Amino acid sequence: MTTSATPLLDEPVRTLFERIAAPAAGATPDLEAIGGALTDLARDTEYLGGWLARLGDRSGSLAIHAPDRGPRLTLVHRTEGQMSAVHDHGTWVAACPVVGVETHRRWQVVRGEGGPPSVELAEDRALQPAEVATLLPPDDVHDHGHLVGRGAPAWTLILLGDRQTQFRRNEWDLATGRHRILAPGDGGRWVASEAWPDD
Repeated sequence: MTTSATPLLDEPVRTLFERIAAPAAGATPDLEAIGGALTDLARDTEYLGGWLARLGDRSGSLAIHAPDRGPRLTLVHRTEGQMSAVHDHGTWVAACPVVGVETHRRWQVVRGEGGPPSVELAEDRALQPAEVATLLPPDDVHDHGHLVGRGAPAWTLILLGDRQTQFRRNEWDLATGRHRILAPGDGGRWVASEAWPDD
């Protein structure tokens, strides 16, 4: 029986969530299995073409499946030269481009004596279509989007283990090195070029 709390899902999306149910249920999620399931969906460009058309060329996101709690799937597009702010999610995440090239950089947190935490680049990947990056807290500090000179901007599937805005999270500004705590409910800056909130 279907209720408003359990919306009908298109078959490709339902298949994804069925495949990740067991790998996501453990104390430590099986990110390899989760990433493999997301990659298979990203290859289904015939199905995803409708979602890409709905989002269009604008910078933004479109929820494909977003229950109040638990794993959720979003299609994200940042335009030419737009990178997200450096942030964490507080839950596992998998990202996989459908078309275009998604820059995905992982950052290592450096905690100095008495000062705010800073970040150092740990990994820099240019994800091609159907290549996946996965992260697990506390090693989930990253930014992603498009760097000029790295191909066309991507439309990327983002699969999260839970609703990130329920968690207390972190955000950094690479230009200034500033760090701030994101209180639950604060989605943070969409792109790194947005003004810092207290400017």
